[in-house]
Amino acid sequence: MSDVSITDVETYIVANPWKPWVFVRLKTDAGVTGLAEATIHDKPRTVVQAIEEMSDYFIGKDPFDTEQIWLEMYRDEWFSKNVINTTVCSAVDMACWDIKGKLLDKPVYELLGGKIHGDRLRAYANGWYTDTDGEPEGFARAAEGVVDDGYDAMKFDPFGTAWERMPKKDLNHAVDIVRAVREAVGPDIDLLIECHGRFTAGQAVNVARKLDEFDPTWLEEPCPPDSINSLREVADKSPIPVATGERHMTKHEFFELVTRTEVDIIQPDLMNTGGLTEGKKIAALAEADHVSFAPHNPQGPVASAIYAHLCSTVPNFMIQEVFQTYDVEWVDDLLIEPIRVEDGFLEIPEGPGFGIELDEDIVAEHEYTEDRVHTINLFEKDWEKREVDMR
Repeated sequence: MSDVSITDVETYIVANPWKPWVFVRLKTDAGVTGLAEATIHDKPRTVVQAIEEMSDYFIGKDPFDTEQIWLEMYRDEWFSKNVINTTVCSAVDMACWDIKGKLLDKPVYELLGGKIHGDRLRAYANGWYTDTDGEPEGFARAAEGVVDDGYDAMKFDPFGTAWERMPKKDLNHAVDIVRAVREAVGPDIDLLIECHGRFTAGQAVNVARKLDEFDPTWLEEPCPPDSINSLREVADKSPIPVATGERHMTKHEFFELVTRTEVDIIQPDLMNTGGLTEGKKIAALAEADHVSFAPHNPQGPVASAIYAHLCSTVPNFMIQEVFQTYDVEWVDDLLIEPIRVEDGFLEIPEGPGFGIELDEDIVAEHEYTEDRVHTINLFEKDWEKREVDMR
């Protein structure tokens, strides 16, 4: 398609204290580079090694051939449906789109069909409840702060370390947390209830019925992603709309979600499920059945910028997750031109490609060097504090 070739790949692991960020840069013989992210919940070095091992699929290829590169990386790996492989596919794909935009002197959103939601996207806050001590009063106080910061939508997990079922005392405590947040923020704020795949179908339905009086906007990932039957049952019976998809990979699994369940919102993570090439197809699958598109984004500003470009072109886009306001203190220093979240809206970066570049000095300053992986365990006490015991 062009006379440009990918010549090399560089990776960087940045020590976010609860989930190391993995960044990827593709080089070309045209002197233009493409930036992407390859962060998963853990195993950052495994991802970096996989990028090196799979480099034969993209070194020497034309970055404009995104469909061909994606097909070969996914098809030819054979055991392709695993998060390491699809994360590598995602990173290479996104970096190629960045290169295409830079070579054509166009922002990526123009290459994907153009903005249809204006210059900014509605966002919801996550990561805001680290200092609540797991108590209703703490959640209420923190939620008021989120509203003061300009957001009119917020997500939180009130279920502690629950797995499959909760004792009535613990469930009542979770209900008290949601009640306290609703009373603190009033009726006009979207409350997004995160379950982190904790429950059996029956317990999830029970949770939904108890929380319905507080008018949540959605119940997220109520069951583990490995049982589509459980998700179907909850979506059928829950009085609260069901959102899910962060741990589903590629259009194939999302086809099953859209056609075999009544979920209301899908949440693909573009860093893991296949990048922009696959993300656009997943959004279209959902659009065909009038299912909303609200991507999962527990990463940092590189991911947020990439999401902004895709989501701005998706007709069934609903809302975008961001941690930006409640992340590490140096989060705005990671990019030369930081992304902006103001009054609860994510501004779409302008400029060629994704319109962002890493600040190499900040990357070097926060290079990940630990022997163990920093990551939170959602089934350990106090996980929501995002503190990792490295002993």
